Amino acid sequence: MSFRFLAAWRRLFGLLGGVIFFLVLTSLVDGMISGGLKDPFLHELLPGQSVKLSKPMPNGAERLEDFEEMFTGFWMGGTLWRAEARLAQDIPNGEYTVTTFYQNGTAASPPQAFTLRVYPDAQAILAASGSFITRFLGLAPYLLAICLLPLVLVPMGVCFLLSRRISETLHAARMADVYRAMAAPKDAPEGTPAGQRIFFCPGQGHGLMPGDLVEVLDERGKDVVSTAEVFEIVRKDVQAIMHGGAKVRPGALVRLPQTH
Repeated sequence: MSFRFLAAWRRLFGLLGGVIFFLVLTSLVDGMISGGLKDPFLHELLPGQSVKLSKPMPNGAERLEDFEEMFTGFWMGGTLWRAEARLAQDIPNGEYTVTTFYQNGTAASPPQAFTLRVYPDAQAILAASGSFITRFLGLAPYLLAICLLPLVLVPMGVCFLLSRRISETLHAARMADVYRAMAAPKDAPEGTPAGQRIFFCPGQGHGLMPGDLVEVLDERGKDVVSTAEVFEIVRKDVQAIMHGGAKVRPGALVRLPQTH
């Protein structure tokens, strides 16, 4: 397979991975926004359902009669109560407020109130959700993010394999891709040629030496942009200096001269 064919597929899978990752981030943001806007004491229910309610024991309250149990808070400590609110099967739709009182009938301080919003069916609950994803897809945003996240690994893995195949194809044609491009350092030693620095890895047996000239092509490998002079070789990595003020981005191609 040719370099252009492999590069086109790598771009396609890279785009696919970017789209999936964007959807993951969108789901997380949607979940955080909808969760932050939701009243923690609002419960959305259907007729006949029940919900567990819990809050700190009111100041001065000692006896527990109508609550299910008392327990110690996990994060802040203190004594909390837990009770269950059950809705009748024929309860009309709408909002209901559940408030706790002392034994003498006075309201608890601070006020302890819960809002129970009753809907006719599950679709109505979804339609009223603060989450865009829940309203239109019927899924919790965090659940969607968890399901999508493993799918990001598929295009990433394919891109990795294609990159290896592209490197092999380029090396066979005595070419390499630029993986890094940077401006000429300001503190370069006197006498060092000025110009953009490019870095590439031509593979074993490249035969390059400092001072050799290589051709630099565009990312498609069609047009020659300029030439570059090999400046430094560290094991398999080669640093070269662009001539004529030309500049390229990572992804440009380098064509090596014939071996010495």
